[in-house]
Amino acid sequence: MPDRYVLKLQTAVASNTGGPYTATWDRSVVPSTGTIRSVWAVAPSVTSNARASTVDIFLQPDAPAAGSNTATTILVTPITLVNNNDAVAGTVRAANPRVTAGDQLQLRTDAGTVAATPAFTNLTATVEIERD
Repeated sequence: MPDRYVLKLQTAVASNTGGPYTATWDRSVVPSTGTIRSVWAVAPSVTSNARASTVDIFLQPDAPAAGSNTATTILVTPITLVNNNDAVAGTVRAANPRVTAGDQLQLRTDAGTVAATPAFTNLTATVEIERD
């Protein structure tokens, strides 16, 4: 079994539906306990606007209380995508680089565009995790 694996989070289109970082565009369940080592994001098309288009990855612990949303960001600051096809690395928080099997990683975005206008197309984020 490899000592590291990658989880991909993808969406064909993402916008500001619901406000900054509220819509979850994709999610992936963590298959085994480990430490988050890196996070990258890329989109072939980023809408140009006055504000930066940013991507964030949230961690939702396994089995939260019914109806609660206790997800928190795993990044120090969101990843800013300025140009089409930029592959940009994020900085993982020291406070929560650990994940447990069953946790959920969620892809969320923010952009200065109108809610109905796509800010990203074919957005992909990858999270590299080192197994215990």
